[in-house]
Amino acid sequence: MRVEFDGGTLLLREASEDVPYVEWDDRVEEYRAPAYRYRPLLEWADAWKDEDSPSAGQESAHQETIQSATVAVEDTARAYPALTLDPALQIEPREYQQAALDAWRTHDRRGSVVLPTGSGKTFLGIQAIADAGVATLVVAPTIDLMNQWHATLTNAFGDQLPHQSRDGTSQTVGVLGGGTHEIRPVTVTTYDSAYRYIDEYGDQFGLLIADEIHHLPAPTYRQIPEMTIAPYRLGLTATYERADDAHELLEDTGLIGPVVYEEEVDELAGEYLSEYETIHMQVELNDDERSQYDEEYGLYREYVDTHEFDLWKAEGYQEFLAHTSYDSDGRRALIAKQRAEELARTATKKLDTLDTLLKRHHDDRTIIFTANNDFAYEISQEFIVPCITHQTKTDERTEILERFRSGEYSILATSQVLDEGIDVPAANVGIILSGSASKRQYAQRLGRILRPTDDRQPARLYEIIATDTMENYVSQRRREGIEAEA
Repeated sequence: MRVEFDGGTLLLREASEDVPYVEWDDRVEEYRAPAYRYRPLLEWADAWKDEDSPSAGQESAHQETIQSATVAVEDTARAYPALTLDPALQIEPREYQQAALDAWRTHDRRGSVVLPTGSGKTFLGIQAIADAGVATLVVAPTIDLMNQWHATLTNAFGDQLPHQSRDGTSQTVGVLGGGTHEIRPVTVTTYDSAYRYIDEYGDQFGLLIADEIHHLPAPTYRQIPEMTIAPYRLGLTATYERADDAHELLEDTGLIGPVVYEEEVDELAGEYLSEYETIHMQVELNDDERSQYDEEYGLYREYVDTHEFDLWKAEGYQEFLAHTSYDSDGRRALIAKQRAEELARTATKKLDTLDTLLKRHHDDRTIIFTANNDFAYEISQEFIVPCITHQTKTDERTEILERFRSGEYSILATSQVLDEGIDVPAANVGIILSGSASKRQYAQRLGRILRPTDDRQPARLYEIIATDTMENYVSQRRREGIEAEA
């Protein structure tokens, strides 16, 4: 049996009908299998070779219960090279990082690791690359994060990787995305670029690292692990579970593997992350705001109650949105909801409270979190502080963050752009003025203030909400299961 990589699938020449995972392709009159079945197929044929694997000579931890067979296999699918890499910075892994790496190795180098923001997931990825010893593709959700991975990997392995690229430059770590298309034995890319090209390069890498893996279950991004043969796979995130339970697909289909190691924020706070406290502050709407809020919210609730939508479930809210597309009363209800949210989000007394907190923490490093760009810009103008949103150009964002890192700036206002995907310099105070009900967003924002500081002072996360509004319920939902009692 000859195994070939063909456009994101495995083409099996002269295969018998008892080969698992395959379907007959009438176009070529041969069997095909999904690319991610590469290793299980070789294991079935007793042709998988990985003497360094902890389960070598044993049943694979991820192999399904299928009767094995000894079949002569000609493997032309593998196009990725072996690498011998040793991180340039010889830093001793923290106890939990070593435990995570060990757990991943025990599970045949497949599975996800869940660690809080700021606990060194990138460092773990570097250790995994050195441990696996094969060409690696790192996938990240944003160009900013892709560039951070590129810089880190260049520092760690740059001198040990081939230097000459196709265009004559000395690129050592490849980049696929952001206008660059250079594939190297160690390559970084974005989810969007990986989805576009994985059918072409799915045979080039033996290790797939998916950073912020909670993005991966999306229908398009799911094709990234499906269409690569990489026998080793590592998912990294601070917030694994999705509200739609789609994270289970990563485990059920074997695309990545199960969660092999997890640490909560409270387990690392104090020794590896800052001690922290969360402080929830409520402010009243003024008379005009209250009158407008009650009117708008009443219109919204009347429509929802009439149709009995379960808005705390994703399918319930989608049903509500579907109604708004053809029902004029539904559209009015949606507009009323948005107006009520805006009134609560921008309550006058929130800004008064923010002013008090900024004066109280004038010697601290503070990040102000908002739900949208307009409110972030309003705060920036009101308090004369720098602002970062999705509209901020890369060079300007880099300069602002560098000045924040150096202490020239002590306050930043931001929308959701700093929730993930950007290496934010250590801050010790966070102030949430508005946000979604997402536990992931809350955990990411908490993580922005947990990196230990020199004086080891506890970090503080303030949450300012408008009392007797939808924000009460949103706040409760996003905090469930994330924090310890303050």
